Amino acid sequence: MVSGFRRSVSLPGSNPSSSPARRRCEKPHHLRSASLPCRSHPAISHLLDQIRSFSDFGIRCSPASGLDRIDRLLSALDDILRLPQAQDPLRRGPAWADRLLDGFLRLADAHGSFRSAVVALEQHNAEARAAIRRRDPVRLDSAARSHRRAEKELIRLATAVKDLARCPPLICSDAAEAEVAGIVAEAMAATAATSAAVFLGIAAASSAVAGSMSKGSWTAWPSRRPSKKGSEEAEMAAMEKLEECMEGLEEGSGRVYRSSVNIRVALLNILTPSL
Repeated sequence: MVSGFRRSVSLPGSNPSSSPARRRCEKPHHLRSASLPCRSHPAISHLLDQIRSFSDFGIRCSPASGLDRIDRLLSALDDILRLPQAQDPLRRGPAWADRLLDGFLRLADAHGSFRSAVVALEQHNAEARAAIRRRDPVRLDSAARSHRRAEKELIRLATAVKDLARCPPLICSDAAEAEVAGIVAEAMAATAATSAAVFLGIAAASSAVAGSMSKGSWTAWPSRRPSKKGSEEAEMAAMEKLEECMEGLEEGSGRVYRSSVNIRVALLNILTPSL
């Protein structure tokens, strides 16, 4: 997954070298009187906690847990965007606005498509189970092809958001603007990296189901010989693992979709006067 993910946000008291946006936009002797509240502000502390939690997201965490973390992060970001100290700097220079607005739109689209893919995978698994019960190799082969198509779609979705995780520096007019815009960009990057990891995790589980069906060699299926029974058990185990991975994903992806849309709307509302 994303166990190697390490990102930080540019906040008061942080190391100046930790944020490319600040290095490009902050002058050496600039006073940060218009900056965000101190780190002890509840909204800032909560957002920092959410950002830090992403560094622990790894292979042992379930995809549903990843979506829950994303939703909490976006909720914390929404709280930040309600602060006047955050809104005022954003209104001064929207040169980078299109990039963030496009990023959250892409995240919303990806999670909307992911939710549809999860629903489809549940149907494919049901088809495969029915084929095994009825000993129907044609129907099982069709289910295997559906799983392979789902795997490719999930990989495509992961690829579509991966570049958002790189978070290159934003061009800002001053340090206060760079600080707030940097926080939004960091949150978007964390969301994108974890989203890609979740998508790829489900793609791998879907691939395992398709692979177990191929190895089963059900085309002959003349009798329930022990080898066939073993293949059937392997297929059922792969499907059960996929179902376990998908538990809660339909609801979780729906929440992340709505949260991404809400963040984009909040940014639009802040930036509209200067666009």
